[in-house]
Amino acid sequence: MRSRSVIDMHIVNRMQAFGWPPIIAAIGLVVVLAVGAIVGTQGPEARAGMYEGMAWSGAIFALLGPLIGYGFTSMGQFFPLALGLGLTRREFAAGVSVVFLANAVVYSVLITLGKIIEVATDGFGLQVRFFDVVYTGTGPAWQTLIQTFLLIATTLFLGAAITAAFLRFGQGFLWTGGAVLSLIVLALVAAAVLIDGVGDALLRVLTMGWGPWMGVIALIGLASAGVWLLLVRRTQVA
Repeated sequence: MRSRSVIDMHIVNRMQAFGWPPIIAAIGLVVVLAVGAIVGTQGPEARAGMYEGMAWSGAIFALLGPLIGYGFTSMGQFFPLALGLGLTRREFAAGVSVVFLANAVVYSVLITLGKIIEVATDGFGLQVRFFDVVYTGTGPAWQTLIQTFLLIATTLFLGAAITAAFLRFGQGFLWTGGAVLSLIVLALVAAAVLIDGVGDALLRVLTMGWGPWMGVIALIGLASAGVWLLLVRRTQVA
């Protein structure tokens, strides 16, 4: 199938596709290990406090960060190129879907393996956290695998959907979407402050269990993929 050409577009730059993500992640891990070594000299209490605090560490985004922009660049850069090369929209959508899902599988497996090693070695012997964080799951390894896969896949399809909407509707989409989201956030904050019970209800939603949150992420991912597939068929390029 000619959708293979779309896959090749994404991996033609081997360093960008396979080299820089692990290199940047390795640098982030080295920084975390250095922090752990420094704090470790301050005694057991300091190490314990650091270990708990690092559950919210964003260092893992040294690896996840590039993937956040991958959905945007796939649609913004490769979509016009694919059409220019004579590929159909269906072939482009099929190829990009394979790329997105393959990235989600590979990186979720890598992060899960890193988490298993990190937990087994008590934070690489320094009581640090790099893989075992809230964003990728602090529960069992299988939860980290599922959570990371859903997070990456959803982010990729959401980015592609936003870019497709921008190409289809222009800059007005960004302004309108930003305004609507701002109004929703403002309304929720106002309701939590002014209406009894709303704040408690919002807190219960935000603190619901792992399973419901995975359902929310999965629904967002499916909706994003559906919108993207719909817009790919209608988006025009200059």
